[in-house]
Amino acid sequence: MRSQASSRTGGVPSLFSLAGKRRNRSLPLSFRLSTCGLFCHGPVKTMPTLGLIIPTILPVLGFSLLLVQGAAQQKSASLAPDNPPPGLSPGAISLSEGEFERLKKQAENARNSNQIPEAVRLYQQILGWEPEWAEGWWYLGTLHYEADRYTRAESAFRRVTSLEPSSGPAWAMLGLCEFRTQQYAAALDHLVKGRALGIGGNEDLARVVRYHQAVLFTLGRQFEAALELLNGFAVEHRESETVLDALGMAVLRIPAPIEKLSGEQKEMVRQFGKVAFLTGERRMAESRKMYAELEARFRSLPNVSYAYAVFLLADKEPDQAISFFKNELERDPNHVAALLQVALSAVDSGKFEEGFPYASRAVAADPENFAGYYTLGRIYVELNELSKAIEMLEKAAKIAPEVPTVHFVLSRAYARAKRPADAARARAEFSRLEQLDKKRRGEATGER
Repeated sequence: MRSQASSRTGGVPSLFSLAGKRRNRSLPLSFRLSTCGLFCHGPVKTMPTLGLIIPTILPVLGFSLLLVQGAAQQKSASLAPDNPPPGLSPGAISLSEGEFERLKKQAENARNSNQIPEAVRLYQQILGWEPEWAEGWWYLGTLHYEADRYTRAESAFRRVTSLEPSSGPAWAMLGLCEFRTQQYAAALDHLVKGRALGIGGNEDLARVVRYHQAVLFTLGRQFEAALELLNGFAVEHRESETVLDALGMAVLRIPAPIEKLSGEQKEMVRQFGKVAFLTGERRMAESRKMYAELEARFRSLPNVSYAYAVFLLADKEPDQAISFFKNELERDPNHVAALLQVALSAVDSGKFEEGFPYASRAVAADPENFAGYYTLGRIYVELNELSKAIEMLEKAAKIAPEVPTVHFVLSRAYARAKRPADAARARAEFSRLEQLDKKRRGEATGER
């Protein structure tokens, strides 16, 4: 049985060292993932990723993926291929060193010369004998992913994560497969895990993961989180149609796949994505002009005035911003984000009583949104109504325990209420979460 630490394989991390050995091969690249053109000015058909040179994939015909399920450590004669290599009996439980290297070389040659069905067959044959060979599962997964066989690719990458649980690229690829099979909750979880573990210095894969994570945030109505991730592409000046579309969907707060929109809606989304991209590039004069034109053209549609107001707030025009937030509230009196923006702007200006009704309306409109309770809590702290402040802030912390600022304000409320032990606990939690948040913010534009 071949362990993940075996000198024969070196495990998944050793895959990145293969890039240098194979760099001179003039094979086409086509690891498309699902975002062709994501990193370039204009559309492209292929892109490198994972630090590997992966050949153009031809259709995979007639080969089923061999999965080893149940106890991963158990191997039996039932896993042996029908046609064992010469000199190896069907009852053997492992390949000899020589046979393993011979078959591995054949699989690599088939993969590098675009003989994809043969490469798949050989990897499956080897894995039938050696199901703990992580590198083999990795290559099998990439071959299936390239051929749009996402369920099979998912199974292969799941095996890699079980054998190499600290491999960030493996978790990331598993998440990308789950994204394509619309397992969105699992996809987000595994993409986040992959980024947390590190993508091995591969910037292309890191950006693809970041993009998909942002799309999932938008689908989950976490629009600000999506924008934070997508803004990194503007900072890096990496404009593409897919990035602009993702930005537009987040800016306009549309929690749906863009494929479900009409042609006219898609055109509007693209334009709002473009102006958001310009803002991320700090081309503020161009952004302001384009935002004003788009707001005048699409004013009656949801979130258009809100998007312009957010821009004006970032451009240090709070009074104008408030007027457009209120325009959005005229269209939809229960627009929670606009209510909270007006309330928080009033708090920041020291107009606590003025912000109170907007925060109260936000809580009534969406009692599961932590931000409403947080805003009310801040107002009550400043009005020195400490018992109400603590009640609101504790509700916010219960709904969103991972938000640092909630614990910071809660620590202030505890301190003012002369509850030093609770204040110290809240401050410690704030410090812990703030460190994690700094790490995440750093990952938004540069993966480790």
